[in-house]
Amino acid sequence: MTVREALVIGTSAYEDSRLARLRSPGLDAMELSGVLSDPDVGGYAVRPVIDQPAHIVRREIERFFIHRKPNDQLLLYLSCHGIKDSKLQLHFAAADTDRDLLDSTSVAASFVNGQLIRCASRKVLVLLDCCYSGAFRPGGAKSADTSVHLLEEFKDTGVAVITATDALQPAWEGDGPATGNGEGQLSVFTAAAVEGLRSGRADRDGDGWISVDDLYGHVREEMLTRDARQNPLRWILGGQGDLKIARRATAGSAPQPLPRPLPALGSPAVEILAGISSAATPLKRTLGPVPRRVLLSDPHGTPYSSTDTREIVAALPAGRGHAALGVGLVRDLVADQYGRSQDGTVTAVVLFDALVRALQPALARGTHPTVLNHTVSALLGLARETLLLAGGRPGNSGEAEVLRAVAPEAPEQADPELTSSVVRAVLGAGPENLVTIEPSAGFGITSRVSAACVLRDGHLSPYLATDELTGLVVLRDAAVLVSEVPISSADDGRAAVEMQDRRPLVLVAPSFGEDALAVLAEHSLTGGPPCMAVPLPASSAGWRETQCKILSLFTTASVFTRTTEIRTLGTSFFGSARRVIATDRTVALVDGGGAADRYAAHVQRFRDPLRGDWPPETVDRFVLAGTVCDLFVGGTDEGAVRERRALVRRAVRRGQAALSGGVLPGEAAALAALAHWTAPVDGAEQDGVGAALREAFSQPLWALAENHGDPDPGAVIARIRSDWPEVTYEALRTRVVPAEEAGVWVPAAYTSVMLEAVESAVTAYLSLV
Repeated sequence: MTVREALVIGTSAYEDSRLARLRSPGLDAMELSGVLSDPDVGGYAVRPVIDQPAHIVRREIERFFIHRKPNDQLLLYLSCHGIKDSKLQLHFAAADTDRDLLDSTSVAASFVNGQLIRCASRKVLVLLDCCYSGAFRPGGAKSADTSVHLLEEFKDTGVAVITATDALQPAWEGDGPATGNGEGQLSVFTAAAVEGLRSGRADRDGDGWISVDDLYGHVREEMLTRDARQNPLRWILGGQGDLKIARRATAGSAPQPLPRPLPALGSPAVEILAGISSAATPLKRTLGPVPRRVLLSDPHGTPYSSTDTREIVAALPAGRGHAALGVGLVRDLVADQYGRSQDGTVTAVVLFDALVRALQPALARGTHPTVLNHTVSALLGLARETLLLAGGRPGNSGEAEVLRAVAPEAPEQADPELTSSVVRAVLGAGPENLVTIEPSAGFGITSRVSAACVLRDGHLSPYLATDELTGLVVLRDAAVLVSEVPISSADDGRAAVEMQDRRPLVLVAPSFGEDALAVLAEHSLTGGPPCMAVPLPASSAGWRETQCKILSLFTTASVFTRTTEIRTLGTSFFGSARRVIATDRTVALVDGGGAADRYAAHVQRFRDPLRGDWPPETVDRFVLAGTVCDLFVGGTDEGAVRERRALVRRAVRRGQAALSGGVLPGEAAALAALAHWTAPVDGAEQDGVGAALREAFSQPLWALAENHGDPDPGAVIARIRSDWPEVTYEALRTRVVPAEEAGVWVPAAYTSVMLEAVESAVTAYLSLV
């Protein structure tokens, strides 16, 4: 299904005193988020990212553009300082940017460009409200510098780019309309864009839609009218000028008046919370092994019921005003958590709602949202650390724990064949977690473990993932090029691609340049066979030569050493692998073209001298040894096979997470215990914020107990806080029981990533208030 999503990034406050604080970006982001998320205007699912450090911003940008489809409509907005380094390369400033350390503390435009190149969508709009710092200008100039060369940074991406200034101008604050909350004004550029979208005046051709061309024309005209001393620029890179980015509420009607100022900050905070709670309340009913159904209505008014979290949030009313933002935050959280682990979505929503409620007294007292965000982040960080330590207790991540994670909580869902097959597969595949799930023409589940040549630094081609949740990539009958030297240039990448233009291609080298990666991505995303870039594990030059020799024996590839050019090589220079199975952390070559016995003997020759000095996993990393397990799932018909494969896939993920990080006796119980286990948060205890937040951790367990008819959820929580992890709560019997007797085990890693998703949602909420 086609999606419309926007990532709105604004940075006002900077740790580096040489970067002046900006009034506008936070306000810009809030106002633009509001109009973009309005279902009558933009209809985007908006993710705001406000005043975050560079690594968070980079992660959000990469996550935003990855795993996209060609018709997905995306909008990226950046409002911040822009800085050029000594090589005149553009960087976007983040909250922790250090002007002396731009590569590691900023978001390089080349990084954004790389994400755009790799993104499969061809309906992308980038709005940049930034320039360069280093000069002060009267009247509220953000910053100043001598040139803007954004076209160079965003070339060949197939996107539309609109910038706030031309090559010689700063971007200005202070001339936009006041927000009405006493905090300041929008920047000139963003104010013109928001007003044009909200009022419909940007629909210059009167067709009821606001295109990229429409918006640019309106913004440029408004800025000239206001004598803003800015001349916005536009680049259409891939024919996207007619891309429809918003609708006009009433096509062809007279322009609407400018919007009234926003009310005081307290009112939006409460309204957004109301939207969050309105979405969380029906979802709470579905928490637990026997979920209660939620009554819904289809677009024609026909009633139906569901326990599917994603189906429920999609059917919820969007809400009105600021409440719509709250509903949107819940929908985003469900999508985020489902993408992370497929489990724990309802727990995440209930906890999110409880945490936001716990923040209300502090917000009412005037505590700054940024201060509260630091408190929440610190507390959730402690929570993750505590639970991962609990899950990783000695002896808590072996066969028994994998079995606990895989077995279903409800006895009627038990499938002994599935459980035993998955446990064998997860343990057989080992820490690399390379398990594939294939359809079978027979019945039942069978398995096969194969030796593989395994590279443990992942790959650099995330756009190839065929399984969105795991990032799994499977290539068949792939050509393999092994290089002892870096592959850096576009010419090298193009030559390799052209020589193997009908087969999947795997390039293995010590490192890859951005230009070479761009060629591989372009070839893969424009209809050519997939091309994967795989870095050799970091090692000395001597070990690199050995690893290349191992790869050569396994695949029959000759080793490229730069004594000639790639374009002069023949196809016989390439090796082959019948299958290539990869995740973001590991790449395995299976059934190479070389003789298996020669390869095994060579690996053993290098493995033996290392065994006395290194752990087995370290030795295997150096000699590229590993295994892959294949599960073959059959059934009575195609539908049955598809359904059972989905169950196997979910069980495999849970088993893998348990093997790597251990298990917890009950997720809701583990969260409730955090009120007792987590230490006070510095600076948050004097006004009760820390205590209120820790209390919120009990709400998922309270909802779980209520859903299953427990007469005293308070007593349950008190017992869990006192005795967890030796005891846990079993909802099916509404009893606190010894942990060893319960069937409610969850991988600790699942709970950790759920808390990460909740933290992101709370940050998004606080950025709006």
